[in-house]
Amino acid sequence: MEIGSFKIPGHSTKREWAVYLFIATPIDGNGKKKLYVGKVGDNRDGCNPVISRVGNHFSHNKIHSQIRNKIGVTENYDYEYFYCHFGHYESDEMLKVKSRDKTNELERELNRIVQKRMNKDSFELMNPFIGKTISKAKKAERAKLINESEKEMLEKLCAKAL
Repeated sequence: MEIGSFKIPGHSTKREWAVYLFIATPIDGNGKKKLYVGKVGDNRDGCNPVISRVGNHFSHNKIHSQIRNKIGVTENYDYEYFYCHFGHYESDEMLKVKSRDKTNELERELNRIVQKRMNKDSFELMNPFIGKTISKAKKAERAKLINESEKEMLEKLCAKAL
C-alpha cells in the first residue's frame, strides 16, 4: 500500500483552448522517453480543461486514452504535461469553429516543432504529424490561422519540455 499525492494548479482547470506536450519517462530508466502532442477542444463539441484531458489519457475507454493505448502498461512510466492556453472557449458556433480550426493548426505546428527539436536518440514521438496529402493551398490557408507570437509561444513550450 502507498499514499500518493500530486498538486493540481488552478489554471489547469480553465475551460480554454490549449495545446500540450505529454512526456512519458520509463521508471526503470531504460528506453526512450515517449512524447505525445495534443489539444483540448475536440472536433465535435466541447472543450474540457487540460486537467480533464490528462485524466482521459489514462482512461480504460479506448476512445479517449491515447497514452494508455500507445504505451500499454502506464504504471511503468512517470509523466510530465506541458501546456499553453490560447483563448477562452466560446459558446457562439461561428467563433467556436474558428477557434477549433486555429487550435488544430496550433497542435500541428507544435508537432512540427517537436519533430525538429527532439533528440531522436532520447525521445520517440508517438503521434508524428506528416501532412503529405495536404495541398499547398490548404497549407497556406492554415498558416494564416496562427501568428508569430503564438508560434514563439509554441517554441517556448517545446524548449521548456525538452
